Amino acid sequence: MDECIYVGSLQYSPIYKSHCCAFGAACEARGYYVKYLFSHEYNWMLSGEIKKKTVFVGHSTDISSMMKDALNLKNMQLIRKIFSEDRPTHFYMHNYHLLNHYIAKLAKKYTCKFIYHVHEPYTMCKKAHGGLQQYWLYLFEFLQGRLIDKADIVVLSSKIASYLFESRYPNFSGKKMLIPLMYEDLGGCDLNLQGRKYITFVGPPVPAKNPGKFLEIVRYSNINGLGLNFLLISRKKVKDPRFYKEKNLEIFNKEKISEEEYGELIKKSLAVITPYKRETQSSVILTSYMYGTPVVSSNVGGLPEFVHHKKTGYLVDLNAKIEEWVKGINYIIENFPKMSRECRKYFEENFSGKNWGKYLEELLS
Repeated sequence: MDECIYVGSLQYSPIYKSHCCAFGAACEARGYYVKYLFSHEYNWMLSGEIKKKTVFVGHSTDISSMMKDALNLKNMQLIRKIFSEDRPTHFYMHNYHLLNHYIAKLAKKYTCKFIYHVHEPYTMCKKAHGGLQQYWLYLFEFLQGRLIDKADIVVLSSKIASYLFESRYPNFSGKKMLIPLMYEDLGGCDLNLQGRKYITFVGPPVPAKNPGKFLEIVRYSNINGLGLNFLLISRKKVKDPRFYKEKNLEIFNKEKISEEEYGELIKKSLAVITPYKRETQSSVILTSYMYGTPVVSSNVGGLPEFVHHKKTGYLVDLNAKIEEWVKGINYIIENFPKMSRECRKYFEENFSGKNWGKYLEELLS
């Protein structure tokens, strides 16, 4: 095929690298010519082979750097050059960025289909995010709506995300597709208890992830001598001093955690705990399944779509007593080999990049 397909993310968030590369590999396997558009911030994560196929634009990591990148004429020139020289037939962007509006505008001019993966369509309870983040969400949803109006296709990855999309953007006239989040499969591991010792919380410990609940569980285990070991993984510095006072809690804090390092930590985990206050879908949960690691999760939002109670994890009511969370942890430990196999199987059959073959023809037609 002569079609050139671009896929990428201009707002740095490490997990999107895996989504983009899984999609790219699936397209190449079917004869498409694939190139990538990434922020320079992704550079350290990419293989030499992927870098050769990548156009790097900007250095966006947050709202302020995104605004600077959007106002930089050199970035617009680089994007314009992509369209004038490579003439892509499809442009698939993950993660909102102001420059996506420019991409969508050029896509229309060059008769290229613009595909936008809507990861967070609408947050009903914005207070769960706390601080200034809750106010940014109002502006984000307005701007995202403008981008969605320019999209030929939007991709959503959970039933709750689809419902929220319809609630917030009911007048979208393009094509909507429900496609699971898919990842590069890096999960080869022994699906047994050997070498596993942690109950792991993946940060950063922001309000929406409910780190206070995790800390309560850690303290309860410590006070009652349950012998559980806990791990907090975070790319951002953990500033709350309470997390450093618990003797049964280790903190792994590193700005650039490679996929290999992250995988090794999850392989050492008996369970991953996600006591989130709200979530449409969770990469933490799905990548845990990649490594055969069950989860103890709150039953909010879209999480019950992916956490099958007593099969791939244990669902707990958000306001349940700490004893119920500990019960979930113990249930997983007692049934680990069977649940670990179920997690790995569920990932392979639904979220591994090889599953893109089920959707590519309709997406790219």
